[in-house]
Amino acid sequence: MKRKTMFTVIVIVVIIAASLALGIYLCTQFPKMTKPSWLKLGTYMTYEQFFAWTGHNETEYMTWNITNLKDDSADLRLTSHGINVTDGDVVITSGEGNWAINTLTREIVESSDPNYIGKKNPFWIETNVIIGSTVDTLYGAIDISKSESINVLEQQRDCWVIEYGWQTATMKRWYDKASGIALKIQVVLHRQDITIEITETAVQTNADLEL
Repeated sequence: MKRKTMFTVIVIVVIIAASLALGIYLCTQFPKMTKPSWLKLGTYMTYEQFFAWTGHNETEYMTWNITNLKDDSADLRLTSHGINVTDGDVVITSGEGNWAINTLTREIVESSDPNYIGKKNPFWIETNVIIGSTVDTLYGAIDISKSESINVLEQQRDCWVIEYGWQTATMKRWYDKASGIALKIQVVLHRQDITIEITETAVQTNADLEL
């Protein structure tokens, strides 16, 4: 009887320990989702977009702006520029989009481009993360690879870094540790034997980064 009782106690202790370990793992790998305190109606971020390829470079701008905010939903308007390569000619294109975002999960629930629905807003991430934490963006779920300090918006900001790699492109994104906002994005594209480097750096905002 005593052996059976002792065995039961051991089993219970093992289950509790396993549950705690699983809880700690999930907290570090999949951060708790909360609404950012800086997120307000009219919050915006503008980035300088610097495009460079052999013998050429051009500068444009990208801006996201919160146009409506109600309960756990935010409407985001995006104006940006991209690249089109045809027969070896590189052309800078312009575009805009409108998203409705769940502010707790960052999920895009409505979009002017239906391909984005169900994916995660890439312009900010959760702040309760560490190196190795998994974050999900428009480009897929990936682990934070490292921490770096960058000079942006006329100040030094400590950032989390995530890095994507595909067959014809790579992307590196710097997210501010304090606010979770993307402050810098670097993309390298390979199109028709042409390598195009795109660097997007935050240059103007009204978001409160000093949280």
